[in-house]
Parts: sequence; structure tokens; C-alpha cells
Amino acid sequence: MGFDPTKNERHAMPQTTGRPALRALYDTRSKHSAYQLIHPTLLPHLGEAAGLPVGKQEAQRQRWFERAVPMAGKSVLDIGANTGYFSFAALQSGARKVRSQEGNAAHAEFIATAADALGAAGRLQVVPTYFEFAPEADERFDVALCLNVVHHLGDDFGDGALSIDQARAGMLAAIDAMAAWTETLVLQIGFNWKGDRRLPLFAGGEKASVIDFVRAGTAGRWRLDEIVVADARTGEYVPVDAGNLARDDALGEFMNRPLFKLTALDAIRRFA
Repeated sequence: MGFDPTKNERHAMPQTTGRPALRALYDTRSKHSAYQLIHPTLLPHLGEAAGLPVGKQEAQRQRWFERAVPMAGKSVLDIGANTGYFSFAALQSGARKVRSQEGNAAHAEFIATAADALGAAGRLQVVPTYFEFAPEADERFDVALCLNVVHHLGDDFGDGALSIDQARAGMLAAIDAMAAWTETLVLQIGFNWKGDRRLPLFAGGEKASVIDFVRAGTAGRWRLDEIVVADARTGEYVPVDAGNLARDDALGEFMNRPLFKLTALDAIRRFA
């Protein structure tokens, strides 16, 4: 039950009036504004196409999610939802309910207003705060999406006085805390702390360094089921192997970031 916006290009807008309030919320500037592609179901509600972002491989990542992490009938937590692409994609894929957690007030209100416009408010809950990665959950989800969030520890959330080594340890603690929240975790991490190129988390920005960090650091709480990277020719996400493991600067920093699918070990034990 998927969709196929096949390329990260600016979408041609349908000839509709749009919703000024929704567009005004979208156009509110923030640190992370214009970061994410607009989900296709929202395009008729936004009016003019000017100013809509090109995006960051959202459609390609979603196609991998639909293969690797089916969401039909599932509960989904979208951490750092931004303007909600993956929240609305989860709904379109048949998720039973979605919790969108987004600390930017305008982005959170945009998601809630968009859900209302789509008639999906009953299935989508918006929590307008930054996710704190507490090891005690107020709710448990089948699937959690934590996409390019944890490297902002000490910036968008957490202690701003951390050293970079403390931040790396804190990132792993945050990932481990997610075992209390979900059975399946989809994870993506940036190469630089707080998104700052002057603060590299992984020497040389190598995919292997990120993979080793996640594999070794999560072994006690998670089973690492799958690692995929963007294919240089198609942009689609494919299993990592010797041929695509090396960093490819021609792809840009974002497309070098691996995607991980993990299963909580306590969930495996419960159902063993």
C-alpha cells in the first residue's frame, strides 16, 4: 500500500486553493526548516510550490522501510518528526497509530494541522517537545523511527556542556534507552556532532566507523538485523557490502549515512 514519489525533485503542485494557515506554519523559519521533503498527500493543501524543499532521500528511505519494516497495523513513534514526512508515510502504509514527537513548535503545529486537513487526526498524535530518550517509557510502540536525531545530543536535547566523548557515550545510552520504547528501531546517525563539520564524531566520515560504533555500542540491548546504504547509481537503499562500504564524497554527506534496522533483545526474549 505504498506510494512512489520516485525522485527528490520539486513537486508540481495541483491547481488548488491551498490552506493559508498550513502554509504559514510550514514557512515559519527554524534551524531545521526546509530540511524535509513534503509528503505527497499534503501537496494539495499547501498552495504554491515556491519554497518547497528538494528533501533528503525521503522517498528512497521510505521505499526501504516498506520492504524491511512493514507498518500496516503497527504503532509507530517518529522521533524528531520535523514536518512529518515519515509520520504521514507511516499512515499511508497502514499504521494503526503514529506518535509524531517534534520539539519545534511551528513544525509540531504544522503536523497537527496537516493531519486534521487529511482527516487523520484520530490516528496521529503530535507531542510538541523534544524526545528525551528516557529509559522508562510512557508508551510502547511496534516501530520507532530515530532518523538523524541522536547526533544532536547536547544541541536540540540533552546537556549542552558535554564533551564530544561524553556525547558519543550519551548517544549510545539514548539508543539503548529506546529498547524500553519499541521492538523495532530504525536508526540513522549523522557524521558530525550537532551537525557541525568542525566536530566530527567519526574519523574521516567513514561508513565503517558509524557501523562499528552502532554494532559494538548496542550489542547488549539490540540485535542488528540490517544495514543499508544509498546506491550511487539509483539513490535507492541497498544492503551494505564491500563494494559500497567506502565513503563516496560525490554522493554528499547525507547519502553516505547508513540506515540500521535493530530489534530489541528483550522483545526477542519475550516472544522466544
